[in-house]
Amino acid sequence: MYKKSTLSTFLLCLFILISIHKARAQERVITGTVTDETGVLLPGASVTVKGSKTGTSTGTNGRFSLSVPAGATDLSISFVGFETQELNIRNKKEVAVQLHPQQTGLNAVVVVGYGTQKRKDVTGAVASVRGEEIKSLPVTNAAEALQGRMAGVEVIKSSGAPDAPASIIIRGVSSLNNAAPLYIVDGVRQSGDNINVQDIATFDVLKDASAASIYGSAAAGGVIIITTKRGQSSQPTVNFSARYGVTKPLTLSLLKRDDFVRMRRLLDPTFLSNIKADTLPDTDWVKELFRNSTEQNYNLSVSGSTPNSNYLVSAFYNGQDGIYLDNSSYLSGARVNSEFKIGSRFKVGEQIYVWSRNTAPAIVTPINPPFRSIPIMSIYDSRDPKSPWGKSPVGFGGPNLVGQIRTANAQNIKFNLQANAFAEVKLPLHLTFRTTFGYTYYNENQQYFQDAYNFGSVSTAINQLQKFNINTPTILSNYTLSFDHTIGKHTIGALAGYEQIATRYNAQYATQTSVGGRSWSFIQTSASQQTVSGAFDPNGLIKSAFGRINYNYGSKYYLSGAIRRDGNFTVFGPGNQYGVFPSASAGWRISEEPFFRQALPMFSQLKLRGSYGVLGNSNIPTYLFQPTYEVLNAQNFTPGGSPYVGTGQAYIPNPNIQWESVYEANIGLDAELLDSKLTFTAEWYNKTTKDMLYGLPIPGSTGITTPFYTNIGSVRNQGLELSVGYHDKAGDFSYSLNLNGAFNKNKVLNLDNINNNPILDGNNNYGNPSFGIMVNQPITITKAGLPFGQFYGYKVEGIYQSQAEIDKHPQQPGYKARPGDLIFADVNGDGIINDQDRTVLGNPNPKFVYGAAINLSWKGFDLALLFNGVAGVDLFNGVKAYASYPFADGNTTSKVFGASFFGSNQVTNQPRIDNNDPNGNYSKSNSYFVEKGDYLKLKNLQLGYTFSDTWLRKISMKKARIYVMGNNLFTITKYSGIDPELAGGVTTRGIDAVWQYPHARIYTAGIDLTF
Repeated sequence: MYKKSTLSTFLLCLFILISIHKARAQERVITGTVTDETGVLLPGASVTVKGSKTGTSTGTNGRFSLSVPAGATDLSISFVGFETQELNIRNKKEVAVQLHPQQTGLNAVVVVGYGTQKRKDVTGAVASVRGEEIKSLPVTNAAEALQGRMAGVEVIKSSGAPDAPASIIIRGVSSLNNAAPLYIVDGVRQSGDNINVQDIATFDVLKDASAASIYGSAAAGGVIIITTKRGQSSQPTVNFSARYGVTKPLTLSLLKRDDFVRMRRLLDPTFLSNIKADTLPDTDWVKELFRNSTEQNYNLSVSGSTPNSNYLVSAFYNGQDGIYLDNSSYLSGARVNSEFKIGSRFKVGEQIYVWSRNTAPAIVTPINPPFRSIPIMSIYDSRDPKSPWGKSPVGFGGPNLVGQIRTANAQNIKFNLQANAFAEVKLPLHLTFRTTFGYTYYNENQQYFQDAYNFGSVSTAINQLQKFNINTPTILSNYTLSFDHTIGKHTIGALAGYEQIATRYNAQYATQTSVGGRSWSFIQTSASQQTVSGAFDPNGLIKSAFGRINYNYGSKYYLSGAIRRDGNFTVFGPGNQYGVFPSASAGWRISEEPFFRQALPMFSQLKLRGSYGVLGNSNIPTYLFQPTYEVLNAQNFTPGGSPYVGTGQAYIPNPNIQWESVYEANIGLDAELLDSKLTFTAEWYNKTTKDMLYGLPIPGSTGITTPFYTNIGSVRNQGLELSVGYHDKAGDFSYSLNLNGAFNKNKVLNLDNINNNPILDGNNNYGNPSFGIMVNQPITITKAGLPFGQFYGYKVEGIYQSQAEIDKHPQQPGYKARPGDLIFADVNGDGIINDQDRTVLGNPNPKFVYGAAINLSWKGFDLALLFNGVAGVDLFNGVKAYASYPFADGNTTSKVFGASFFGSNQVTNQPRIDNNDPNGNYSKSNSYFVEKGDYLKLKNLQLGYTFSDTWLRKISMKKARIYVMGNNLFTITKYSGIDPELAGGVTTRGIDAVWQYPHARIYTAGIDLTF
């Protein structure tokens, strides 16, 4: 028995030893080092085999040694404050890992002018968004992706056209010249249009003068810095994404045939009195002109890195069919980014981006035409073989919109090449020299051909061809010398630089009538009816010198100063060509004080900062300081005379015109609490623009159409911005909430150079029926003491119910009121209704702009919601004005007709519909059209699922995610128009005209794959 037990024990031990030896034979040892991006060793970094519990940590020398199973293919390396990195270890024994800082909280790295800083060291107002947050959004304009994500950054997409840009207002409107933000892409000034959002690594928005003054005269509207992606992984990484979406238009409901005939017979009892309504055509022009459409997007990129280089190559395609008939836009592009280290001192790199957009624009304005294409006109007329298009009945002047679109052809082709290269060398004494050269080439070709047509009362016997071409090359060069050194607790950084930007502008425009056949590809030089003109500006030139110095003591006390001197030689004349734009700022990280840590340990970070600086603006046409003459084609100088071709003065010069300057003070507070789970930022600013540039209208008797530009006054914007974020995790469930809001108050301080006379606007572009509003007098007023572009006109007190009520009320000389007309208030009490009774009716500048982002994830599922909205804003509903005045031959909406003052329907706030408008209900700007424009939108909702790593490794895939998404899903508003999200010019903002291209609701499905 004892011998059997001994033998069993021996055999068991032998089996265990053989098993251990076999297991060890299947393992291998991986060694390596872990450093940060500057090469500093990271002791205590965690190194684990991906998908297992096998792991170790780096020692004090940053090195590790780990036995891994033979089948292991990837390591996961992590360290507090750094992004986790995955590393492929196939056929490797020794590895070098470089970790990058986490882009969160005050430890995040942000891009500032000509450099980077950690957020904890920034003393200006800078807001950031990571590319991962926006990459799946169905946008082709990068600016649109910022909507609702940053306090004080208002993004407005007022058009639903496929190629429509988004406008950005940072901290209120600060100039009559609509100063747009400056875009810096990978360190070089470029356009922000048509950037592929999948290529974007970060957005950094410089909001105050101290952060933006390093860019001087171009930064009055703020600065948006876009950094595109670089290769990160040591192994080549392939990313592919695709999405497909369906768009549904948001439109008006117009009267169908029976209600249209009823309305017309209420206005005129003899209207088609001998014809039964049901024998007439019943065309739904909204349905014929608008459609559900599709959009699709594809992206492919390859990226990678080595210890001495990184690269990214990407290509994309985005195709959108517009919701309007025969409207579409197709955008494609490619990018190459690479950087190479040469030895320990040299680094070179380049970024090349090229894109092309082919657009078939809307032939006619989208909303206005259905009002004029009446339902009793058919689309086709088979009885007329020469002109098969349906014709309007006698007495009706509306066109056949489908026919007009199908007999025309329009195309707009844009091409853009952006390329820049840099070289950097580290010099002795902690100096770094960097030089950058950039080249941008932009070309645009527009072509429009309209064939002859006959739609009854609307016809043309000849065709017409129009062509426009523009070429704009820009060359940029800059040179910087920087210093960065720490001595004990003293850290000093300095930068000095020079930059030059040269732009050439070439444009040609040509028209021709009676084009042979239906050819529209070229202007025929032999044709007699043609006009050709061109413009050439060879001297667009800006030269700049700039500098900055930063100092901090123990990462606790901060001082910073910057200055830029710009010379603009094509906008301003001698003596006014140079502008100087300085700034200064300071910061105090209170959380680094020992007394604070002991008193309030729940704070991870707390920083107080303040700044003051000056920015500039020169956003006006060139050479206005000197006389210029131009060719005047076909000018008729005598009644009944013949047209002549000659030269004339182009504009009245102003040699005293000078820089517009923005002076801004900012106080900010940044905080992180509860182990940085809760973040809070508050900003207060006071921004005053002086010497505002503005183009004053010139009397038509001068023969000059270009406005007279001069410096006219000042405006102030004051505001408060708040941002709050919270993120946490409970088991497999993680969540985050980010809220932002901004209050802004705009006030014109003076218009001294025009004797404080008010600026009236709104009727030039909106007083013509073709633009969709019948108002024939100014809609807005800008004057000292008020915000820009206040709605202006007659105050409405109600609707006349009877002739007796009319007789008791002051009347308008020359006008005849009837029951159902608007009652205009006698504001000045003189017993007469006239222009002296016009008053301020509303404010189109919102008092509060806000947004909210919610992100939830559980295991592989993720849900993201984005809301945005405005409060304290008024809108001018010009669509209602147009719909309420259908002329003698137009249509109206179901809502207006159903609520109008008609016969027994007299308990209403909708005045009567009339062909002639004898009271001026719709031709006078009045408060009936002014409505509250507050809204809350669910801008984006996205639900996704990411497949598990265990399953993906079996098919050699790193990541796979599928998702569904909705855009513009709902809007909560009291505004009665199609959409309250409206932009416009500085003095025409918030006017809802019928020519607006409506927004669409978008439903999308997509997939993201990484190999």
